[in-house]
Amino acid sequence: MSIETFLTSALFKRDQAGRTIVYPNGVAGCGYFVPDAETEQRMRRTMMWAVLASAVFGGAGMVALMTVYGQIFDWTAEPWIIAVAALMAFNFGYRGWAKRLMRGMATATERMRLVEAWKRQAEAMPRWYLWFNAIAGPLLLVGMVYNIAVTASAMMAVISVVCIPLFAVASMQALYGLRRTQAPG
Repeated sequence: MSIETFLTSALFKRDQAGRTIVYPNGVAGCGYFVPDAETEQRMRRTMMWAVLASAVFGGAGMVALMTVYGQIFDWTAEPWIIAVAALMAFNFGYRGWAKRLMRGMATATERMRLVEAWKRQAEAMPRWYLWFNAIAGPLLLVGMVYNIAVTASAMMAVISVVCIPLFAVASMQALYGLRRTQAPG
């Protein structure tokens, strides 16, 4: 399985008529019919680079903010405002770029559902990654519950509460993917 397939699997699907639909904004937006296989391949490549760029943007942004403001637990309002403003600017820029990329394509009425997107992504994940999430997810989940119970920091408690559903979903997604890839047929 290629990195391109892994990163874009939740953004593409086929409808009952066999037509390919792309969801550039995932479950948060409408889908568009892809006219042909060549366009689909080009769009998958472009969307892969967009996903990678967002990861680099987020990672570099966090490193920069932590270099200037210290650990996230010690942040005041200023770095949070900067982080939220940067995310909003990136989001608006991405949505504008995606709208331009989809220009001239017919809009699909069928929406991508959240659980469907998670399932499609799990089916595209490499087995080693699924195993890692299946083992690490529950451990991190327990760690977050422990953090909430023992921490004296309100910020640590808030971050732990936010992480609990993320680790729960990652664990369920990994178990689904492992069960799916082990199923016969």
